Amino acid sequence: MPHTPEAFARVLIDQALKDSDWDLLDTKQVRLEVSGKSGRSDYILLDSLLRPLCVLEAKREDEDPYDAKEQARGYAENLKAPFVILSNGREHWFWNYERADERDAYRIERLPSRADLERLRLKNLQPPRALQTEIITPVYLQALNPEIRLRRYQIRAIDEISRQFDQQGKRKFLLEMATGTGKTLLCAALIRRFLKTRRAERVLFIVDRIELAKQAMEDFNVILREYSPVIFKTARLKPMELLGSSVVVATIQSLLVNRRFREEFTPFHFDLVINDEAHRSIYGDAREVVQFFQATRIGLTATPKAYLKNIDVDRLEAENPKALEARQLRDTYHYFGCEPGTPTFRYDILDAVNDPEGPFLCMPVIHDIRTDITTKTLAETGWAVVIDEQTENVKIQDLERKIFTPERNRVMCEAFLKHAKQAPDGKIGQSIIFAVNQTHATSLTKILNELQPGIAVTITSRIPDSSIIAKDFRDGKRTERVAESVDMLSTGYNCKPLLNVALMRPIFSPTEYIQIKGRGTRRYTFKIGNTAYEKDNFYLLDFCGVCEYFEDKYDYSMPLKLPRPRTREASPDTALAHDQRGEYDPSADLGGEPTPPKPPRVVPIWQGTDIVQAVDVRIIGPNGEKVDVMTYRGSFERDLKSFADQQPDFKQAVAIEDDDLVETILQERFFHRPEMFYSADKLVQSYGVPAPTPAFVYNALGKKPLPTKERIIADTVDSIAARFNLRYQEQRWLGAIAHLIADDPMAMKQFLDGDVHLFDSSMFNPLGGLSALIKFADRDKAFDALRQSSLVRQSLYGVAN
Repeated sequence: MPHTPEAFARVLIDQALKDSDWDLLDTKQVRLEVSGKSGRSDYILLDSLLRPLCVLEAKREDEDPYDAKEQARGYAENLKAPFVILSNGREHWFWNYERADERDAYRIERLPSRADLERLRLKNLQPPRALQTEIITPVYLQALNPEIRLRRYQIRAIDEISRQFDQQGKRKFLLEMATGTGKTLLCAALIRRFLKTRRAERVLFIVDRIELAKQAMEDFNVILREYSPVIFKTARLKPMELLGSSVVVATIQSLLVNRRFREEFTPFHFDLVINDEAHRSIYGDAREVVQFFQATRIGLTATPKAYLKNIDVDRLEAENPKALEARQLRDTYHYFGCEPGTPTFRYDILDAVNDPEGPFLCMPVIHDIRTDITTKTLAETGWAVVIDEQTENVKIQDLERKIFTPERNRVMCEAFLKHAKQAPDGKIGQSIIFAVNQTHATSLTKILNELQPGIAVTITSRIPDSSIIAKDFRDGKRTERVAESVDMLSTGYNCKPLLNVALMRPIFSPTEYIQIKGRGTRRYTFKIGNTAYEKDNFYLLDFCGVCEYFEDKYDYSMPLKLPRPRTREASPDTALAHDQRGEYDPSADLGGEPTPPKPPRVVPIWQGTDIVQAVDVRIIGPNGEKVDVMTYRGSFERDLKSFADQQPDFKQAVAIEDDDLVETILQERFFHRPEMFYSADKLVQSYGVPAPTPAFVYNALGKKPLPTKERIIADTVDSIAARFNLRYQEQRWLGAIAHLIADDPMAMKQFLDGDVHLFDSSMFNPLGGLSALIKFADRDKAFDALRQSSLVRQSLYGVAN
């Protein structure tokens, strides 16, 4: 007999409870259908003293369980149970209704265990305070390390997460920040804020390689030392050490082995889960780990996967809902609760290079070096070469896979040594060469050491103690100046003195290219004796036409292709799985039984010669490469140009600078489309400039440049000062306030609310403090004018999510 919808929902709920270690047959844990003054409760979950702990209200599978919220609260209040769960078997909602700051139920993906609920009840006895009450300034961490100073953009990122957490109740966030902008340090400060305010008691920091775990611990051991940070892989062997830690750093692989994440933790064990390199850890087997923990989730990445970008979501849902679901599952923005292309906070390489307080990163000088073989393999027809008495057309991606080219490798190594940037000590600067595979990396190391003995070392996963070698190379403790690698050093490797990044393998993924290029973007000060030398650029030596490909040939308007289903027959040299665009996916190599090894394929060796044909040097300015801007801003500018070409009336409105008509047409025909959800507020957030919408349009269409934030603030202050005939000192006050509220959302709220505590800030001390402000005769009129200004209106867009 088929199950009724109610009965089937009960089957699913029963299984969910069992998965969280509830014994449904033990009446000391679970009681079913208990009647009370307010009606009948479906499940009552009991604590270890047999007191009601949680009411679980079950609904039909085809009903929205959220609708039973108030009904379930009535049951819970009658039974004096502090928690409510609403479920139809497929969708669960949790409500800690006794807490004043838990105003509503929220979605969870796993049910809490008894231990989870008992811990939450204890936590209710000392409720947490708002995140924003823990004030973070540039010197927030200096008591722990005098050399650490937080940058303004790091504080803005922390405050934006905190604002949305406190004021909007959001629990998912995505930080999109360029490589080298201090994401780990930012996270340490953010974790500290969560712990200090008691918003979190336990934090899980997930990485995808043990080297990154050790690197994170270098910061955490200083900034979070009183919270006893540990690495899960080693701490799990010492249960008391793991239990006593508030901050656990774990690789996704160590959590997955034998499903340890289920065996050793409960769903609510952690209150905050942070995913480093989030674009790689939210699908496949890795996704199960992330979704198991019912916590606030924060993703960190320089390169989110935008699988919903350039997609007509409504059309795809109608035509192929499974394809849409597959894209949603992999889209980084979607997973962390953001609209397509719009993270919680973005700070890209262009922001870092052009930051008025910086620059904090540097751009490359590109050396496009082509050998004869490289040139032929990059041609449409490929390189015609005879292999096993048959003519083959070899393309750039076939080199060192289908055919070995030892002479090309030698020529590339010679060119590298000739063109690589030297360090101030006159020796070749620290360098990383990215090879096709591990065999290729070893070959390059041998050639370089033949040309210049002792200059090179291979750092790949099959080299014993490779993580120690990588750390010592990073810290300058090895004599070698050049490291050959494949993927091991492509992400999360922080070697600030690095002066050369060489591409001796092709790259077809913009994500991978940005990550690899990011190895060299960090700034650094070399010191020789009493003389300091600033690193203001690095050399990107491109031997495979990669830069040209992403500048001239890559189609940024095409949606990302979903990876094909994988087999486990990759050769040892290609142990890291890649999708159709070369995107690394760790889930491809997790779990499952290995297939028996196949006999090694004999790869033919090209015995001919090769020569360098051309060397082209290009300095990249502060506007970056094309691949650097094809994020939200780049997509907006590209799509707006296409829109203008198709809309004559819009083009005419731009030509005559009819601001009102420009805004009207954008609102009616361009903004809020499902592909990218362009809007006025997101433009302000993305560009970081509180400009009116037409200013972004004129800039994108080349009519006139976008004014800087500094220029907008100065113009606003000058205009108000002229209107009220302000004196010099009064204008300084107005300028200081304008700068503060344009950068600080909390200060903006205080200013709009008329909160005089705003002026307690130390930044007003040079102006005389409150006693001087009292002498500001027209301050009320000037402040009202500032509140009504375009600067304030547009700045509010920047925080209105």
